[in-house]
Amino acid sequence: MIQKLQKKLEGKLPGIESWKRMAVKSGKGESIESESLQKYSDWISKDKLNDMRKAAVLIGLFKKNDEWCFSLIRRPMNEKNHPGQIALPGGAREKNENLMNTALREAFEEVGIKPEDVQIIGQLTPIPVPVSEYLIYPFVGVIDYEPEWVINEDEVEELFILRMSELISSDNGYTETWDLRGNKVEVPIFKVMNETVWGATAAVLSELIDIAK
Repeated sequence: MIQKLQKKLEGKLPGIESWKRMAVKSGKGESIESESLQKYSDWISKDKLNDMRKAAVLIGLFKKNDEWCFSLIRRPMNEKNHPGQIALPGGAREKNENLMNTALREAFEEVGIKPEDVQIIGQLTPIPVPVSEYLIYPFVGVIDYEPEWVINEDEVEELFILRMSELISSDNGYTETWDLRGNKVEVPIFKVMNETVWGATAAVLSELIDIAK
């Protein structure tokens, strides 16, 4: 799987086409995130992405019980922008920091993945997150063993281990109706590990699924 994934990461990525499946829709079925996706397309052509704040996350793949897995986390309920949401380990870039190093540093600080043990094999499409005004760079890496998890309780409420096979099989069009910021909306989700994954994390995983299939 890893060789196939690395080859796909070196080619043209689906990006927005993958994200659209996980875009929140109004009660009328219209995508309320389409404006953000259109802005993204415009920003690419006008080189405006450099104006956004940068962050990075890590999909750290390792074998457990002969299956490829990676870690997800639950953000604390007291976090400002994404309280209680399921996310990938990661965070904001420090001044003059390489974005790959950001992903590795944050994964170590949050869940104890040692940077020197991660082989980065590529990255997915950077995705804008309007609510926090960040452009997030998802990096994909391979680890030769299951890490010895060390949870930073200030930044992580809970750690989950997700099998790639479960993620791929969960890609079946689940949608829930939510009251989001006072509006009734249709929210595409992944149901994995008895948890609900949505938003930017779901969009990133949607692209991962598309290149891993």
